[in-house]
Amino acid sequence: MEAQQTKSIITKDAYDLLIGICKNALPMEACGILASSEDALRDENPYIIDTVIPITNKHIDPTHSFTFDPAEWTSAYYAMQKNRQKLVGLFHSHPRTEAIPSSSDSEGFLPASELSYWIVSLRSSETPHVQPYRRSEGAFIPMELVLT
Repeated sequence: MEAQQTKSIITKDAYDLLIGICKNALPMEACGILASSEDALRDENPYIIDTVIPITNKHIDPTHSFTFDPAEWTSAYYAMQKNRQKLVGLFHSHPRTEAIPSSSDSEGFLPASELSYWIVSLRSSETPHVQPYRRSEGAFIPMELVLT
């Protein structure tokens, strides 16, 4: 059995882009995907996130929830394949609340997914709080965030 991932590593440039995407979406929730380039893969850690791809939030109530635009999601996935990148995470923002998964976050998560799940809290837009999670046995487990 594979060891569970306990930390998520992201480049400083990707982290800054993630925060910018989420702030620019206010007052709506931002959402998108996180990827790792082939040259950012490491043996001791499965990936380093170096790519952030925003996807338009098409939810009926985008100020309180998110749904990926299906066409953009499909296009982004194929572009990652073409660019030899690996999908490693999903992200969305919480414009007014903490970076804690909500009940709708739990309902929308892929049950057998190995992806990390990132929430960006903009409750204080001057000091955003970013929290990655992994999913294990139906629960969100916080991961250590490491900037590189």
